[in-house]
Amino acid sequence: MYFFVPLAGFVFGAAVGRWWAIAAAAPLGVYILAANDLEGSLGTWVALTLSGLLGCAIGAGVALRRLHGRSRLGA
Repeated sequence: MYFFVPLAGFVFGAAVGRWWAIAAAAPLGVYILAANDLEGSLGTWVALTLSGLLGCAIGAGVALRRLHGRSRLGA
């Protein structure tokens, strides 16, 4: 499952192509915190790590789409 989170984020970012799409990573972190069965602060660490990873993947997808749109091949 952890492999598909950044992969889906990258595809989502490339499909949407807008920088505000990075905000879509926040609901995942909130869900993980709400469904937390882990001991201590481990659940918080997992939620922040996966949300950050998803945000970076979405940002990479958005950046790739924008760079492709600016290239000579994309026009």
